[in-house]
Amino acid sequence: MMDQFMQERQLQASIEQAFAQKEFQLYIQFYVDAANFAVVGGEALSRWKHPQKGVLLPSMFIPLMEREKMISRLGYYCLKEVCFFLEGLLKEGVDTFFVSCNFSRDTFAAADFVQKVQEIMNGFTFPRELLILEITESVSVRNAAQIRQNIIALKKYGVRVALGDFGEGFTSFYDLQKYPIDGIKLDKGLVDHVTTPIGTAILKAMIQVGHELNMTILAEGVETDEQVRALQEIHCDVIQGFRFSHPMPQWEANVQIIQNRRT
Repeated sequence: MMDQFMQERQLQASIEQAFAQKEFQLYIQFYVDAANFAVVGGEALSRWKHPQKGVLLPSMFIPLMEREKMISRLGYYCLKEVCFFLEGLLKEGVDTFFVSCNFSRDTFAAADFVQKVQEIMNGFTFPRELLILEITESVSVRNAAQIRQNIIALKKYGVRVALGDFGEGFTSFYDLQKYPIDGIKLDKGLVDHVTTPIGTAILKAMIQVGHELNMTILAEGVETDEQVRALQEIHCDVIQGFRFSHPMPQWEANVQIIQNRRT
């Protein structure tokens, strides 16, 4: 426990330097079309390239940044990196690949959230619909009215909005009534059981409701062919998971996307 405490103190002391030195790096994990497995987009993820500790996974620093009330700053930092990534693809003639960028509900509920997003995006020319802002799980569900207002404003701006971690924890069908979202990401905890009769029935019902509301349904954490076949049978739209790709540095993702376009 003491070792863990000391490691966290060391990381806490170096967060400011990490932002200044751009040590937080953009990684992309691909999304594929569930019907034909074509790569259609990706999720933006963060890795901390620490000068002494090497590459740190989110589990090593996200909880710390949440406690230090710095998770919003990381979200905006990541958004800007995603914008550069999409702009680079556009210059290579790729104008259909989309990227989802995660923000906590607390960040999404800020009164100036839309303004900050637009200030970042206004410097870029890629089609706005290629960016999806994903609302992630959070214990705090304060100010649902402000979140709804922000979603409406972002959709008018052209950005799409999705609800992550759906079906587990604090997300529920009630969220679909409150927020005019474009899609939902089915939580891995549910996808893990998609090959069981109960798991199939639950996910089938969720997907049917989502489609009736004109939403795109994405399943995360897909690792086996059996899960893929089960998701295809219940008409899931998009799949993400180690079965198809692992998170990779943005430069590597860029190369693969361009190569796929040329083949």
